[in-house]
Amino acid sequence: MISGMVDVLFLCTGNICRSAYAERRARQLFPGSAIASAGTHAMRGWGVDENLAEVLIERGGTADGFSARQLTEPIARESRLILCATREHRAFVLDAWPDLADRTFVMRAYAQDLGTAPRSPLWSALPPADGRPALTRRDDIADPYRLGSPEAVRTADEIDEVLRAVEQARG
Repeated sequence: MISGMVDVLFLCTGNICRSAYAERRARQLFPGSAIASAGTHAMRGWGVDENLAEVLIERGGTADGFSARQLTEPIARESRLILCATREHRAFVLDAWPDLADRTFVMRAYAQDLGTAPRSPLWSALPPADGRPALTRRDDIADPYRLGSPEAVRTADEIDEVLRAVEQARG
């Protein structure tokens, strides 16, 4: 269970692939940050997807003790920043809690915007990017569930790119 304010909440659908990997990888890369994950339609109680768990372990992380959780209003509201795997996940949050728009982003777009924004503290919300084109499917991190190891590696690589951008932009 999440208790207290969270620096960043990673969000996907089932909370066993993308957001689970992102949570555990970010914990490894940013010790001391309060990091959590959830799913819009969580597979409650499940562990990290087997293929992504293998990639996580190969990259020095751990999937031990992970348990998928459903996104709820308290979890969303106790998060300083919500990073979503896709546009649909962001829309889910904004449909439920429109006032969270200023701290809810699609992961890849957030990483791209970090490169053009002034340096900011770790896990900061960004102001709207002026002139940024509308989000497209290229901004989404596709779900690798049941698609095998190559798709898990691709997903992990895309999430690691996001986390590297965060690391480079640290204030």
